[in-house]
Amino acid sequence: MRSKLSLVLVMMSLVLGGFASIDTSSAAVTPVPKGSGWIVRPSDNICGIADPRKISNPAKVDYDVLFEATPEIRQMRRERIDPSSARGKQLRRAANELITKAAETVRRERGHCGIWKAIRNRDGRQIPDVTDAVRARF
Repeated sequence: MRSKLSLVLVMMSLVLGGFASIDTSSAAVTPVPKGSGWIVRPSDNICGIADPRKISNPAKVDYDVLFEATPEIRQMRRERIDPSSARGKQLRRAANELITKAAETVRRERGHCGIWKAIRNRDGRQIPDVTDAVRARF
């Protein structure tokens, strides 16, 4: 009987106290280490350094503009290929690879540590936009 009561008390404390302390805000944005100041989502990294503690000279791009500008997506639109079809998925994957390779080339040429879809700093500094340079590599 005593073990049942203990089990019930443990379960109640988990339900009442355990869930209340779960922080769901860290799921969307990477916790920024003290002193780094960068506010990023890991999924927004296209190439280069992804660790916010190591970012020194990042750049950003308008990913939607780049995606629509790739030859693969233009072909998909022109031929009215369903994006969820096998051919559509193949073209979308090729477009993503093209953007990543072009962004990596621009990153190396311009000396950026990484290229991001979205990145900002707590101090409000301007992040260079290299969308046009990446698009020129297509």
